[in-house]
Amino acid sequence: MNDNEVTLLDRLNEMIDSIHPEEVKKIVTTLSKISKLKYTLEKNLSKNMLYEKVSQSLYDEFKITNLKITHNKDNNEMILFKNGDDNALFNYSYKNKVSSISIYLDVKHLDEYRTLSLNTYFKELNHLLYIQFVLLDVEKSSAIDSLTELQNRISFNTEMKTLVPLALREKMNFAVLLINIDRFRAVNDEHGDEFGDKFLKLYANIIKNSIRTSDIAVRFAGGEFLVLLINVENEEKTMEIADKIREKLSQAYLVSPNDDKFKKTVCIGISMFPEDSKDINDVIKYSEMALSDARDKGRNSIVRYENNTLGKIEFF
Repeated sequence: MNDNEVTLLDRLNEMIDSIHPEEVKKIVTTLSKISKLKYTLEKNLSKNMLYEKVSQSLYDEFKITNLKITHNKDNNEMILFKNGDDNALFNYSYKNKVSSISIYLDVKHLDEYRTLSLNTYFKELNHLLYIQFVLLDVEKSSAIDSLTELQNRISFNTEMKTLVPLALREKMNFAVLLINIDRFRAVNDEHGDEFGDKFLKLYANIIKNSIRTSDIAVRFAGGEFLVLLINVENEEKTMEIADKIREKLSQAYLVSPNDDKFKKTVCIGISMFPEDSKDINDVIKYSEMALSDARDKGRNSIVRYENNTLGKIEFF
């Protein structure tokens, strides 16, 4: 057994023989924390929330700030979660016949005991993480929009059944951003459906790269996307993110069949959970109302839903 395979239980057996009560107490406390986390993660957390919980617990217990989780299949690596810099030196891997999961962490600051604790942490959570990982391919086939590779509306509705009770229990804020491409139908009418599909893919990639891996991006309708910001700090931060997405999308372009740079703008409607409602369906409805108001104002607009018609926040 090498050092990376030694766990706290192995050390506990050694110390019981030599009678080190203080260290035994320390190990039992650590094992209790790991067991509590394992119980929390077993309560049907979504993939996104599981990664957030793992990341938070690694920081709380080991002060690990750099974490990256990747899925590797057919020599293609996909980043499932990333927090911090790419300064991650230590690696845990889970493999089956067709794919593998790699977890990279920066552990230079850990002493021998904390390293043993970390080994135990992953040993205990191994089956939970692996179950999530092997389900990735199955989830992708049923939950992902085939054109944009974002979540589809059906899988989003399913995931909300888990996320909303969790958010209420943990007192987390969500923000719903409903993004509509201004006059998207004209893209297909002018340049054809194939060019329109390329444009949707371009916008989907920009949206996905503008949010955290723990947030959710959804192909909501033809030229509409929904972004769910999970545990967002406040309304001000939400508006900042929305404006960043709007700006990036308005600058993006494709070369059209006419050899010109084809650009489009977007309107965004915003609603907050649970501030506007504790019912996520109402929050989505309110974001649709805000989007409608934004479109009435003209292109390239952002509107935050309010209960009255006055005081809406507008950027353009």
